Amino acid sequence: MKLITSHQNLDFDGLASMVACSKLHPDAVMAFSGNLEQEVKRFYTFYKNVLSIRFSNKIKIEHITSLIIVDIHTSDRIGKFKEIVSKVPVTIYDHHFPNDRAMLGASLHMHKYGACITILIEELMNKDIEINPFEATLFALGIYADTNCLTFSNTTSQDAKALSFLLEKEANLEIINDYIQDTWSPEHEEVFTMLLHNSETIEINHFRVAIATYSSEKFVNEVGIIANKVLDVLRADAVFLIVRMEERCYLIGRSVEDNINIPFALQKFKGAGHPRAASATVRNGNPEQLKGELLKELPKRIAPQIVAKEIMSWPVKSLDENVSIDEANRIMLRYGHTGMPVIDENKKISGIISRTDIEKAINHGLSHAPIKAFMSHDVVTIKPSTSLNEINELLVTHNIGRLPVVDNSRLTGIVTRTDLLKYLHGTNSSYWYQQLFSNNDERIYQCSESIDRLPSKIKSLLLLAGEVGDELNQKVYIVGGFVRDLLLKTDNWDLDFVTEGDGIELARQLNHKIGGKLTIHEKFGTAVIKLPQFISIDIVTARREYYEYPAALPKVERSNIWSDLFRRDFTINCMAIALNQDNFGEMIDYFGGMKDLQDKQIRVLYNLSFIEDPTRIFRAIRFAARFNFTIEKSTCQYIEQAISANMLEKLSNDRIREEIIHIIREQDVLDKSLQMLNSFKIFKSLDPSLTINSMVIRKVKNVRFSLEGFRQLSSKPFNQTIVMLMQLISEVDTDKISEVLKKLIANETLVNSITQSMVKRRSVYEILSQEEVDRYTIYTALKPHSDEALIFFYNDSENPYVRHYIAFYKLKLSSIHIKITGKDLQEMGIKPGPIYKMIMDSVLKAKVLGTIYDRNGELEFAKQKYHRIKGGN
Repeated sequence: MKLITSHQNLDFDGLASMVACSKLHPDAVMAFSGNLEQEVKRFYTFYKNVLSIRFSNKIKIEHITSLIIVDIHTSDRIGKFKEIVSKVPVTIYDHHFPNDRAMLGASLHMHKYGACITILIEELMNKDIEINPFEATLFALGIYADTNCLTFSNTTSQDAKALSFLLEKEANLEIINDYIQDTWSPEHEEVFTMLLHNSETIEINHFRVAIATYSSEKFVNEVGIIANKVLDVLRADAVFLIVRMEERCYLIGRSVEDNINIPFALQKFKGAGHPRAASATVRNGNPEQLKGELLKELPKRIAPQIVAKEIMSWPVKSLDENVSIDEANRIMLRYGHTGMPVIDENKKISGIISRTDIEKAINHGLSHAPIKAFMSHDVVTIKPSTSLNEINELLVTHNIGRLPVVDNSRLTGIVTRTDLLKYLHGTNSSYWYQQLFSNNDERIYQCSESIDRLPSKIKSLLLLAGEVGDELNQKVYIVGGFVRDLLLKTDNWDLDFVTEGDGIELARQLNHKIGGKLTIHEKFGTAVIKLPQFISIDIVTARREYYEYPAALPKVERSNIWSDLFRRDFTINCMAIALNQDNFGEMIDYFGGMKDLQDKQIRVLYNLSFIEDPTRIFRAIRFAARFNFTIEKSTCQYIEQAISANMLEKLSNDRIREEIIHIIREQDVLDKSLQMLNSFKIFKSLDPSLTINSMVIRKVKNVRFSLEGFRQLSSKPFNQTIVMLMQLISEVDTDKISEVLKKLIANETLVNSITQSMVKRRSVYEILSQEEVDRYTIYTALKPHSDEALIFFYNDSENPYVRHYIAFYKLKLSSIHIKITGKDLQEMGIKPGPIYKMIMDSVLKAKVLGTIYDRNGELEFAKQKYHRIKGGN
């Protein structure tokens, strides 16, 4: 028997999920694992003739051959069915966060939706399984109940889409409304009053948390609705009720803040539920004792409320009070600020000047005047520890747009209305600016296990960098490609460390301990340490970049880790792992890079990224090819927009050359890269005569095999990049070759050499395409060309004779040269002149044809040739 069940104290989401699951598995039997919530029991009693669900005491365990569990992924709340989870196949549909009690070996269908039923509705929709109005009503009831009518923060767009589908299927809102209304009884009123009387409100990590206790001899259903009302009345951020009834203590938690995760807060008591609503049961518990234990747990389990130092911008762009209005105007335009703090000669804040103040001064012809005459002197400031709620209240009360953060009389940061909106809603962007990541994307993952799998030398370097950071009181992170490749389980020993402090001092102290070769770049605040075994360590001060104009090289300023990661190219390269001892191994992902790795896609951070730095177009393609990822849809659109706006034309040849060479060197995926470059019409943008068709791509892909063949013929090293470039431009008209090559190769001598070989290519093929070609003809056709040109000829020509003669030349003829010189001819009594060349050419030809073999033969042949010339033969 295949059995479908859910958790004890069944709610509407669990009931709806069971019924939906039975439509996916019509051969399965549904059974309750335990008791039902009061309203669910009322619903089931009324509709039990429609709902074919058994109670667990009617099910024999030994008859169950497979188990399907919905709305829960642990075995501790499924009653007697817990006995068989290790004996039969188990399938789970759930939307809760996985925890350490999750069932092992089960087939999982888990999504972080607001309701479990949403997962199953998606399955029904995908399989075109029809549902009737009653089922639609029950399923909708599950969504409404578990998302508090789509208002809980864990509600997703998928829940709303599922609900829309159910309403189309004639879900009855009158029935739904009847069952989601709180059933408030006189017993609830009595318990509510006593809880208020016994409540205590305390501040924990800047949050108002209420705790109330109550004991009763009789049982009262649905204490959860009391928790909601207590939360409203006490105007707290969270409430925890500890109610003893019939030898059990019920711990019920409710929260209005994402930082207060109720299941996590109740973890010690094995609590379960949703992030903002959960409960736990303790047999024979004592309310006051449990309150004491809970108070010890909460400071550790409530994430501290965001404070000013976590959202402020720093270092602060400030203005000296003697700066002119004109200069202040230019600085504001440069950084896009609408207001800036003003400091006096003692570096203390003395005022705030806004864009409006500056425009008024300019309109009155006072551009030359110092800003101190126009700034606002009454400055409202905050401390680094000021909470988010206090910040919001100050901004609203004083109707201001920014709050300087002052610590020990020094300006250390600034919080603007934009910063607050960005954190709360992500609505800080200008109309022309679009970001491709959600401001709610920030995630912290633990990567200690992945780090443990690294070679001991690399792991030791990470630990040591964190230790040095602790000694200097600096936060240190490993960032970028190393983090990406660590998650992809790919080797990458280029270590990029970022510190929110002095990068150069960190580099000096670290190098003192490891003894590498240290190179410091004071101007940029960066350093490089080279170690044996190709290990390279880059150390930088956290920085941000701005671009003075499109395609310019970035200007760099000191900043924090968020800004440092935000300046990077793609989300998958914008993750950081903390190395300090207190949070070693924690990976910070502000921009959804982990999800993009899982989804195998390349995503840029915002729409102007390719305008600011068009080389990112090449990198997007290179990474997509290397990892076999796709380029996300919006990112593709931004690439196309940048190309259409002729952004590639603004790049220098050096920058284009560098990116093309990077792509060429990744030979395993070169054909994919070229196809993508072609699909975006990038080659045409670089030069209209640069034609890259499918034949060229195929031949470029084959270059690596031609190179392998030539390495069997010669131990001399080849420059494979040159061969790749020659094949790449093989369809360019001969009169355009030099012009195109100059964009790809900086060395003019090399450009001329390649051009000559490319121009003569057709004549070489014509000479060597005959069935019988003598050795000297082969020699003279191929000798003027470099080894790279020969490999190109071999790879480019598909004529078997041409390929045969090129290989023959390389193996048998290329090393032939004559040993005699003009001095030898002079010793024979031959006067210098044009005759020397005639003789030497004849000797070389004879040697190539195999009629002479050594120096003596060369001397004898030269004498004979001289006499024949003199004799007129």
